[in-house]
Amino acid sequence: MFQARYFTDQGFVFIAVNYRLSPAHPFPAQQQDTAAAIAYFHEHATEFGGDPNSIFLMGHSAGAHMAALTAIDPDYLDAFDLTPGVIKGVVAMDSAAYNMARTGSDGDIPEFYHSTFTSDDPDVWTAASPTLLVEETTDIPPFLLLYVNRAVAPSRAKELAEALNSAGHKAEARLVKNRDHKSLNDRLGAKGDKVAPMIADFFRDQLED
Repeated sequence: MFQARYFTDQGFVFIAVNYRLSPAHPFPAQQQDTAAAIAYFHEHATEFGGDPNSIFLMGHSAGAHMAALTAIDPDYLDAFDLTPGVIKGVVAMDSAAYNMARTGSDGDIPEFYHSTFTSDDPDVWTAASPTLLVEETTDIPPFLLLYVNRAVAPSRAKELAEALNSAGHKAEARLVKNRDHKSLNDRLGAKGDKVAPMIADFFRDQLED
């Protein structure tokens, strides 16, 4: 796992979060598990050599969607008496699902999403859409939204960045060249990779603020 080695070598504590899977555990089980993991580390950070006030979220594909939603919708962390303000920054890599109300290129919800979200209720799609839940009054951390040149993902990343910035938060959507959806994650932190240093710089920038 290149990511763990790279970021620990850079002085960060790297924690990989597991979560329940659909269809046995449909939405929002995954979000609840993400929030539970954040709450656990926030309480026990010093035991791992970490800082409870310097927590970052990073995720790819489904993980990017989960990280974004947990940092934007305060209800998940509120269940643990925390707010998104405990998160120092979010790196979300190449999700096409930030706006679940119109995820597909033609505006339709792709069939493979239905096993997780199990509903045609518009309220469910909205509740799963970080872009649609951005509020000025929520203490949302800075976002770095990375995407590759593929269908849907670029426009969804830019849309979320615009929603965050328009509400007074900080976000940047950035194209990663010479990577596809899979290799963006698989090569993260490998020798010669330029994306992991970009992410480490983003982390350090937030720590200086």
